Amino acid sequence: MDENLTSISRRFTDWSNRQRGRILSLNRKTLLGLFMALYVLGGLGMGWMFVAAYVLPPTPAQGDQPTGVEREQSVGAEVVPVPGPETDQQFEIPSKPPSDPRMSFLLLGYGGGSHDGAYLTDSIMLAVADPSQKTLTLLSVPRDCWVPLLFDGKTALYSKLNTAYAFARDPSLYRGRLPRYTGGHGAGNFAADTMSRLLGVPISNYLALDFEGFRQMIDAVGGIDVNIPNSFAASYPANDDPSIDSSWTVVRFNKGVQHMSGERAIQFARAREALDNMSEGTDFARSQRQRLIMEAFKTRLFEPTGLLRLPQILAIAARHVDTDYPILEVGQLSQFLLGWKDVRIFQAALTTDNYLASGTGPGGAYVAIPSSADHSWSQIRAFARRLWEDPASGVAMAETKVVVVNNTGEPSLAARLSTALAKLGYRVGIPVPGQPRAESRLIDRTGGKASALAAQLEKDLGVQFQQVTEAPVGKAAEVVLELGMNDKSLADLVVPADGDAPYSTVGVENFAGWVPWIPEPSPEPIDTATPAETSETDLGADETTPPADSPQPPSVPRLTATPAEGLQLLPTPGATIVPTEGPMPRSTSKATPGPTGTVVHQSTPTPDATPQRAPTSASPAVHTSTPAPPSPDATAAKTVVSTPQPSATPTP
Repeated sequence: MDENLTSISRRFTDWSNRQRGRILSLNRKTLLGLFMALYVLGGLGMGWMFVAAYVLPPTPAQGDQPTGVEREQSVGAEVVPVPGPETDQQFEIPSKPPSDPRMSFLLLGYGGGSHDGAYLTDSIMLAVADPSQKTLTLLSVPRDCWVPLLFDGKTALYSKLNTAYAFARDPSLYRGRLPRYTGGHGAGNFAADTMSRLLGVPISNYLALDFEGFRQMIDAVGGIDVNIPNSFAASYPANDDPSIDSSWTVVRFNKGVQHMSGERAIQFARAREALDNMSEGTDFARSQRQRLIMEAFKTRLFEPTGLLRLPQILAIAARHVDTDYPILEVGQLSQFLLGWKDVRIFQAALTTDNYLASGTGPGGAYVAIPSSADHSWSQIRAFARRLWEDPASGVAMAETKVVVVNNTGEPSLAARLSTALAKLGYRVGIPVPGQPRAESRLIDRTGGKASALAAQLEKDLGVQFQQVTEAPVGKAAEVVLELGMNDKSLADLVVPADGDAPYSTVGVENFAGWVPWIPEPSPEPIDTATPAETSETDLGADETTPPADSPQPPSVPRLTATPAEGLQLLPTPGATIVPTEGPMPRSTSKATPGPTGTVVHQSTPTPDATPQRAPTSASPAVHTSTPAPPSPDATAAKTVVSTPQPSATPTP
């Protein structure tokens, strides 16, 4: 009897232990999944551009219904959105088949709390996890991109990209919106759909994190060690809330490894008012610094002391993260991340060095627009789709320019091929005339770093080229495609037009660069063109420029604003800096228009683009139709703003 009881007791104990083990296993798996999801969406998100929006007057009191301009100001928008024209264009949202294993997320960073513009998403990133290829792809998109917002799915309202989440969070704004853009996940869905339309790739979920969550996560793991590549100093708000302390202080970062708390990491990520090393004052320099934070956080997180803080990190996430990612799908993401050491990470960013250009929006606001001549997102969408399909070649596209040399002996063939390559998402330089040669070849002037790009070119063109690798010349990274007589047919490559690509033209006052309203006297512009850039422009002056990288306008000071002080003129290299005086008052003067009241559009037209009428502040440029391809002789008749070239120079 006792033996039977003992046997039963033992079996019961074994069964109980098995059940408890299963429960523990399930809890650990769920916990690990939550942790891994938080890591990829939160930890990697530490590379976002956390930059507070110090703009506009305080939010109206509870219960007040803002009207007119105050509607947008109430959520911190620095410019009032511009309504777009009526159009029959279908603004489709890309989707992926259920069998596609890729997981895509829109990552958003916002100030939250007492910040002015608390929900302006000043850091925006697309993350794509591909279990089949074991890749994680990150694409940063600037907050200042001038884009169409479609609350009802068909009527475009043009504004900065960072306003999408903020506008959608306020139910008093744009009430005629789709049901998907209402409720608890409405703002995130709207921001994700807006980005999906721009990039032409499906975005399944979103995740948003505020400043305080960022601080606490860094502190929860005991701080991070960051290897700072460049020393710099910057003006920085003494307090996140200017109503508590509106003064400014100076933060300094010295080259080398530095241990950072959460607050120090935020300062490193957000610092923008550079005082000495002026290159650190750009959004794109901040993006690079934030990627360093990402790597440091990842390293710290996987140390034993970091893993011990897991419950605390999860608690922080519950308070500071907004996401629609289904908890039941966390296991899929965690399985992908369990083999993290085998995952390849690819990072790219839209910048004015590749697919974007600086422009002037309403009221002199800085905006980023596509650098193509028609300011369509079609080239960027082609690049984003390549990044989606093949991250290695996509990153190479963003980093490397393709220059076509005309060795066929027939004019215009290099320009035509360049136009087709741009439609495929390649960054193309100005075509160059060459000497007649039978065979084509590819010259890699990156020292072999562009091998993925060269392979993709051969695949897209269906030709196996003779390849030559050369050492890089200066900072320019390029691949030269010498088009020979045997491959003249490549100039006839037909790339279908992207009818779903939006345009960034409505409301833009100046497409040739940023012309802010600045205090008088205006500082002299700074010529930042390098000799290589100048010579490249001169070389291709008699060419019809394809939608490609065009020389950027000289750098000018950028304006920011605080609720109490108005606009601040950022320091110019060589200028005397008095950081303790705080931001400068906003000038009431406005840039003087030209004799005709128009702003001249100095972008060089593409071979298949109809020259656009120069926009005016009273009548913003509006894209009304798809330009028709020119006749064979049309390119010769186009006017190009450039340095004249000798008439004997052959046309590529």
